Amino acid sequence: MRKFLCKFTVLFLLFFVTVIFIILLPPWRDYFQAIHDKHQRLINTESPHIILAGGSNLAFGIDSKTIQESLCITTVNFGLGVGIGLQRILDDITPLLHTGDILLIIPEYPFFTSEWYGSAGAYELIIDAHRYSLIAQPPFYGLPSGFFTYAKNKIIALIPHPPNPLLYTRDGFNEYGDYIKHLETENQPIPPAEPLGNINAKYLSAFFRIADSLAEQGIQVLISYPSYEEVSYKNSEDTILEIDAALRTKENITVISSPDNYCFPTEYFYNTVYHLNAKGREIRTTRLIEDLKRQFGQ
Repeated sequence: MRKFLCKFTVLFLLFFVTVIFIILLPPWRDYFQAIHDKHQRLINTESPHIILAGGSNLAFGIDSKTIQESLCITTVNFGLGVGIGLQRILDDITPLLHTGDILLIIPEYPFFTSEWYGSAGAYELIIDAHRYSLIAQPPFYGLPSGFFTYAKNKIIALIPHPPNPLLYTRDGFNEYGDYIKHLETENQPIPPAEPLGNINAKYLSAFFRIADSLAEQGIQVLISYPSYEEVSYKNSEDTILEIDAALRTKENITVISSPDNYCFPTEYFYNTVYHLNAKGREIRTTRLIEDLKRQFGQ
């Protein structure tokens, strides 16, 4: 028993030291550092705002300047990545909101099936971008998955290699919070996404509790839908429509769009089933503006 405890202690210490070593390594990219720039735009501009909340479907697929000019309201795109988890995305934004602000949530569909707690991207945000307040806070949410992916990326980055022009970077964002570095890059091959699976009732309930809290603060919560590649959409259409139906039952959020209206041909996507190229971004932005104008009676 004593030998077992000694071995266990040694293994635990080795594991602990390895984890600390990985955490202390320099970030393998600075993409998630852009959260600080998005914060500053929201803090340094006057309310009311339209704040776009979601993952990289927003970062890579919206022209916020056009939205701002069309609706005459300051627009801030908080999109970064699905791997943060929707709970963390909203927890990050909520303290910066003011009564009268409009929070337009455009969530990737996996938030309601598998990605609520986030994955490797959450570690980049929490550790590398120093957003330590967004670490696990039971019972509200748990640790994200994907630590080994996060660790692998940091270790591989130690190996000298030529610059990767496709690497996401902080300087790829414009002042509105939109990622624009990819807009003149040719499309990359993308396989369609696998079926989503079933809605997790626990995740949906957690989202509804957040909506209740936001409503109590005088924040108007709107829901639209992400751009999604057409084959991927068909693979998960039943689940997507189930998510839409569930969201429409909540009395203090307003769904302003139909998910099928944001289903686009593969040719409009840059490198994933959520990331639009320049043409897709233009069409998607126009449709979102139409939805918003209809909601505001314009």
